[in-house]
Amino acid sequence: MVKAVSFDVWGTLLDLDRTLFEASRVIAGELGKPFDEVYKRVLEAHEEARRIRRRALIPGNETVKAGQEILARKLGVEVREVEGLIHRAFLKVDPGQITYSDVPGTLEELSRGDFRIAVAGNVLFWPSSYTWMLLEKGGLTRFVEVRLFSDETGFNKPDRGFFLALVGKLGLEPGEVAHVGDNVIEDVGGPMSVGMKAILVKRDLKVVATFNLLGVAVVYNLTQLPSVLNLI
Repeated sequence: MVKAVSFDVWGTLLDLDRTLFEASRVIAGELGKPFDEVYKRVLEAHEEARRIRRRALIPGNETVKAGQEILARKLGVEVREVEGLIHRAFLKVDPGQITYSDVPGTLEELSRGDFRIAVAGNVLFWPSSYTWMLLEKGGLTRFVEVRLFSDETGFNKPDRGFFLALVGKLGLEPGEVAHVGDNVIEDVGGPMSVGMKAILVKRDLKVVATFNLLGVAVVYNLTQLPSVLNLI
């Protein structure tokens, strides 16, 4: 029986693509460079940094430093300048514009249903404190009992160490926790490797499926979570 639900943040609760777009607009203005050029460089840096993270070439607590070094190289600026640019960009990002519309109501319904709620995410260009700040500004942290990010644990998803730390922090057995996310490798493969349940969110797929033998489900809207949690 599922007692707690953990959520990936970027691509699940908050729109990463829109955030990178808005951040690039701020960075372009700060640097006095064309937006299209900066946005292209930011996306290139994001893909390169994520590829390195996926290959486990950098531990979770060094990911931000490595990501900012890649971004600085792509933008042609010093690393310390990147830190300031990201900080100023995040101060201007409106949480209401990047929070998926199905998130607040779903978290509230799960909370009313006595499910414990956690957020569990990776970092890349910015520390988890920035992500938490956006969740807090958006009024979502009031539902969250446990938070765990890769720059705190030293493990990046899908490492088993990350998810073992998560269930340990919740004080539950792995089978009592369902993790929800948008990435097959990080948010399904990772939790399954330690015996957790997993729910993949694919908003563009328009498919709902449950595989109770595997403890896995696929949804396209978070409002479908309460029903599928009873089926896996």
